[in-house]
Amino acid sequence: MDRRRLYEVGVTGTPVTHREPEETRARRINRLRWLVAIGVGANAATWTLAGLAFALGGHLWGAWAGTLALATLPLLALPGVLEAVAWFKARRRHRIRPPDFPGP
Repeated sequence: MDRRRLYEVGVTGTPVTHREPEETRARRINRLRWLVAIGVGANAATWTLAGLAFALGGHLWGAWAGTLALATLPLLALPGVLEAVAWFKARRRHRIRPPDFPGP
């Protein structure tokens, strides 16, 4: 182990450099749930619109609505990307000991 790093040893014995408070974790998970729900809802609505437009309005309207539905697909990946970015930022913040850290 690197002596310049801050470590907390977890239950399994592996060193962990970040542990967030429970209220922060609850807010983050709640935000992720809302983002997933919004992404799935928007995607389902646009695909339903695409199917209805194709069935009722013809090929041009169906193609337009299908393109709109494809444009909403990245909304499904947004919560995972935001979680990964937040995780990396939190771990980077605790990676190296500050200069005034007591110890060897």
